[in-house]
Amino acid sequence: MSARKAVAAALCLSLALAPGCAAPPRAPGGGAGREARGMGGGVTDRDVEVAESLGAPEDILAAMRRGEWPTARSKRNVRVAEAAEDHLSGRYGERFRATRVLVSTGFMPEPDTITCAVETGEHAGETCVASVSYAEEPVWADDYLYLRLHGEYERKLGDIARDAFGDLPEGSWVMEAKMLDYQYPAATPDAQGGAREVAPDASLEDAGTVVDGYLWVFVSPEHQLAEGDFDARAGRVRDALDALDVHVYWEVSQITRPLDGAEFTMEWSRYAEYSWNSTGVFRGDE
Repeated sequence: MSARKAVAAALCLSLALAPGCAAPPRAPGGGAGREARGMGGGVTDRDVEVAESLGAPEDILAAMRRGEWPTARSKRNVRVAEAAEDHLSGRYGERFRATRVLVSTGFMPEPDTITCAVETGEHAGETCVASVSYAEEPVWADDYLYLRLHGEYERKLGDIARDAFGDLPEGSWVMEAKMLDYQYPAATPDAQGGAREVAPDASLEDAGTVVDGYLWVFVSPEHQLAEGDFDARAGRVRDALDALDVHVYWEVSQITRPLDGAEFTMEWSRYAEYSWNSTGVFRGDE
C-alpha cells in the first residue's frame, strides 16, 4: 500500500469514528456503557451552565432550574461534559468549555466524545475534542497535542521538502505537509507491554512516536527530472525525515500524466501516474 493510500485509509477511519479525529484505544473490558464517575447528586448551578453551553432545549433547562433532572440522558450528557472540562483543565492548566457531547448508547460500547472551546492560553478560541472510555478508570484521549504541535511538525516537514526541491522553478512542484488531527491518548503502549505517559507539555521531539502525519511531494509532468536527480532529491528528503525522529508517512513522485490544460495542483497530483517514486514510513525514535 502506498503512503497516499495508507494515509487516506487512516483519514477515512478517523472521519468515520468522529469528525476530524480518531477514537482512542478502547479500554480492556470496558466501554461507554459503564457508569461514568460524577453521576450522583442533584442539579447544581454548574450543571445548568454546562447544559446551556451544550445548547440544551429550554424545557430541559427549565426543569434543571427547578432542581430536576428531566431525563437520565440529559444528566449523563452534562456530567460527561463536566468530566471532560475538568480532565482537560487539570491536564493542560487552561480553561475549557464543553459545547457538544456524543455519548455511546448502542449495544456495542464506544467512547463518549466531547467537543470543547479552549477559553484560555495560547490556543484560546480554538476547538479541542476529547474522548473517554470506561474500565476501572476512565481512559482519555484528546487532540490538544495536535493544537500544540501541528504548526511545528508541518513547518519542519515543509522545510525538508523545500531544501530538496526549492531550487526548481516556481510552479514545477507541489507539496503537502500535515500532522493528523487525531485524539492522541494520554498514555501509549510501550515495547514491554506497559504504558508510556505522554506529558501534557511534551515537545515534538518527546512525542515523536505518538504524533502522526505525512509529507507528499509531486514534481510536475512539465518539469521532468532525470532519474539520478530525482533519486538524489528523494534521498535528501528520506535522510532528513529519518533524522527528525517523528512518525511520518512520506512520498515523493515525478508525475508523468499530461496536464492537458489542467492546473498543476496538489489535488490533481494526488492520484496521477508517475515515473519515479520514493515512499516510506518513519515511526520516530524507537
